[in-house]
Amino acid sequence: MKLILIGLCTIIAASCNFKGQNKNLDNDKSRIKNNNQISFRLILPNTFEFRRIEFLNYVNTTRINISDFALKHGWDSLTNEEFMDSVMIFDDKNSFNKTLLIIAGADTSMKLPETYCAALEKRTLVSVSPEYYSKVYPEGIEENSFIKLLTHEMAHRLHVRILGGDEEAMGPIWFYEGFAIYVADQFSKSNIILSKEEMIRIMKEPERGSYLKYNYLFRYFAKKIPIRDLILRAKNKDFNEELFSMLD
Repeated sequence: MKLILIGLCTIIAASCNFKGQNKNLDNDKSRIKNNNQISFRLILPNTFEFRRIEFLNYVNTTRINISDFALKHGWDSLTNEEFMDSVMIFDDKNSFNKTLLIIAGADTSMKLPETYCAALEKRTLVSVSPEYYSKVYPEGIEENSFIKLLTHEMAHRLHVRILGGDEEAMGPIWFYEGFAIYVADQFSKSNIILSKEEMIRIMKEPERGSYLKYNYLFRYFAKKIPIRDLILRAKNKDFNEELFSMLD
């Protein structure tokens, strides 16, 4: 298990704080054109029902972003099948946490980081609201930041498809998160510069770190090696060491 929580999507309305919503689910399918007619289910709490079109637009734009990126790099066939069947937006972080842990089949008392704001697991995309995301992760706020958050999560699924379903081949943390950041176009206007020493330190770090710095690292190497080659080489045990020799 690389990056995200994995489990069975068996969610009851009470645990999700979606009172009165389950009776409408079968009629709550939003159909989006993308080569073939496909659909996903958008599940909202009552407090967000008036924003349904807004959230539909967020998700549709996310799908378009992924499709455009895949087409540009020759992976368009991997987007023919929808990445999710359901999208759930939460107005409460505790409800988000509990639902995600239920999906993962994990202990629901587990404490998730405040900045853990979205995930795409078992064909269910779950996310907090744009407002909550802005509050707890100001570093990530930029134009279209919420769409980029959703695109980031979908990019992880694209990455897995590129590798034929092998999550263990996604490479080190900085790389697979850097790829998702790159696909989502997050931090693209950042002007930070990392020293060679700091780049090596970050690449060796086994714990999750700054996404802003992962962005710099991924873009740095993407200028030196084609992205398709990088993705295929990331599974190598000495992947980091191979790249160290390319540092200026």
